[in-house]
Amino acid sequence: MGLANSFLNPTVLDFSHKLNESVDSVAIVFTVLTAAYLVGALFTGIASLYIPRPVSVLLVLSLMTIPLFTIPYTESLMMLYVHAAIVGFGVGGLDASQAAWIIDIWRHEAAPFILSLHFAASVGSLIPPLILGPYLTEEEDKACNETTITISTSTSTELPYESKLQVPFTIGASITCISIVIQVFMYISVFRQNKSASSNQNTKNGEKNEVEEVEMEESSKDASTATEAASSSGLVRTIMLVVLCCCVIGFYQGLELCTAQFIPTFAHFSKVCLSEKESARIAFGLQMGFASGRLGGIFLVLKIAPHFILAGNFLLLLISNIILLVWGGSNVTWLWIGSVVIGLGMSTVYAAVYAFVEKYLFVTDRIASTVAVCGGLVSAIYPIVVGKSVEHNPEVLTYVNFLSLFVCGVAFSILFYVTHIRASRIRKSENEKMQ
Repeated sequence: MGLANSFLNPTVLDFSHKLNESVDSVAIVFTVLTAAYLVGALFTGIASLYIPRPVSVLLVLSLMTIPLFTIPYTESLMMLYVHAAIVGFGVGGLDASQAAWIIDIWRHEAAPFILSLHFAASVGSLIPPLILGPYLTEEEDKACNETTITISTSTSTELPYESKLQVPFTIGASITCISIVIQVFMYISVFRQNKSASSNQNTKNGEKNEVEEVEMEESSKDASTATEAASSSGLVRTIMLVVLCCCVIGFYQGLELCTAQFIPTFAHFSKVCLSEKESARIAFGLQMGFASGRLGGIFLVLKIAPHFILAGNFLLLLISNIILLVWGGSNVTWLWIGSVVIGLGMSTVYAAVYAFVEKYLFVTDRIASTVAVCGGLVSAIYPIVVGKSVEHNPEVLTYVNFLSLFVCGVAFSILFYVTHIRASRIRKSENEKMQ
């Protein structure tokens, strides 16, 4: 998933040359990919009522993988959009189902397993810059700092870029095929053999009753939820928690995806004016920080409360965006530092939010898909805003990141208050009454 979701990130300028289109037109591919991500996440939530989870995961894995073989052969912008949409559908379906699947297996012990899964995805996102780097041009665009930019003129006489991109995309798609083989093996050797008639019936038809029972059990852990369980306010509280979670995850995903997608373009059009190949290395540095942070987070989450981890994430994201805004655009060293630090800051946000929320709310497939859809809405808007301005004003990438940080901070503060702080106060007051 990490490989497929990030494979197009270093290729915006490349497809701009190949298709003789402007950068902002090619950048819309990220909006298309994210819009399809929404549909895929929504599909998973609905499909969980009718299709066994291993089967739906195998389906979205196939949809995520197959277009990678054919993307370099696209000859029009519309075909590039279509291929990206199919990939996005698969990624959205897989992403929404994985969190719910892991929480369903390990419940309150799920945090390190979610982080392990995300670490694997971040390792996958390291692969595209490494594979694509040798096939991207090393020529710097001398006009990248001017007000008028003509990208296609310097390469109009060169051979089509599809001849260079065929090899890396085939390699990436072949690696992604391994996940399909593993899923088929698990389905045949594990899920199919262990699936009894009663459990199969429960998966298809009885999930709703099971989820309601589990949610009632989970909501009774705290004194605050115990008093609300007997009235309709319990439903209101659940909706409020889901909405707040959607705000945090939604704007964080907008920050994560937009930064990963446009950091190579930011490096190319800012004052440092890096070549496409060097810009891909900057993206690799971001993903290295991303993967390293998630690896460390697997162990940190066992010792540190999720809300402390999130506070550290938001602080690192604030510092890194300040670095990119003030120094990163004009100094290669600071650009590297800002990219790596922002990768570290993004590394454990997603898993830490779920680790915090699942203590107060049982995350079902439908809740996970709802959160993923909300996240995709923000992620779909950001590429439109950034893509139209990144050539002339690369700093717009940091502006939208500051907006995301503000919304995430406010939403999580409210979420933390209505769950942890208010519950602690109620328990304390009840203990005083008992004494």
